[in-house]
Amino acid sequence: MSTAAMEASNYLIDVEGAWLIETRDELLVPLAEEGFNHPVMDQIRAGTFPRKKLIKLLSDLCWVITGFPEYVAALAARAPKNDHKVKAALLENAFIERDHPFMLAHAITKLGGDGEAIVNGPDWDYDVDDFMVSLRMVLEAYCYHRPWIEGMAALAVGIETVTPRIFGGMGSAVIEHYGLSQEDTEWFDIHGGEVEMEHGNDGLRMLDAYIDADDLQTQKACVAGIKVVCRGIAIGLFDAYQ
Repeated sequence: MSTAAMEASNYLIDVEGAWLIETRDELLVPLAEEGFNHPVMDQIRAGTFPRKKLIKLLSDLCWVITGFPEYVAALAARAPKNDHKVKAALLENAFIERDHPFMLAHAITKLGGDGEAIVNGPDWDYDVDDFMVSLRMVLEAYCYHRPWIEGMAALAVGIETVTPRIFGGMGSAVIEHYGLSQEDTEWFDIHGGEVEMEHGNDGLRMLDAYIDADDLQTQKACVAGIKVVCRGIAIGLFDAYQ
């Protein structure tokens, strides 16, 4: 499977729960398409989006994802104690996530920004957009304070199911239009490719396995988390930089 952009419906797995099928088809796939077709993303792929704005967008995003290794590790710690397979998968994912902020910071620096200042902190010395602060606070609330399965819904499903579609064409765009080399685009290649696709599908599998068909309240709570985070990534992230 290529790391190029593809429709979300082509890589998201089949699920059993009727509520999750509806969430995938009526929420995740449309939001992934909306994010892919956002005017900012159209401009980036065409090379007409201003470099300064692109650096700011990616820098703010990097400021948020510096917390992802901790978020995933927290979800691993809070997972059901005897589900060793899930705990192991989340701990492995947390270890992998540790490198991702540095990958994006490298691309930011190559574009002309200061990626190292973002990953090295202090956090609040960086002048981040207000929307990104609110998105980070929502993620931290779900990962640290809401029930574990809601945190999985918000992070693994709300983000990782749609990211491959939205960001799948950005790696080639920053090479073609913004002067980066193939070696500089590792973050884009991972998050627009099979690794991120599998992480999103793992999230769908967990919701399918852990939430009973008659547990309507948990279903609704998870959909609420998915919706607020997914809209933030697919729409709010780009609206802030138009």
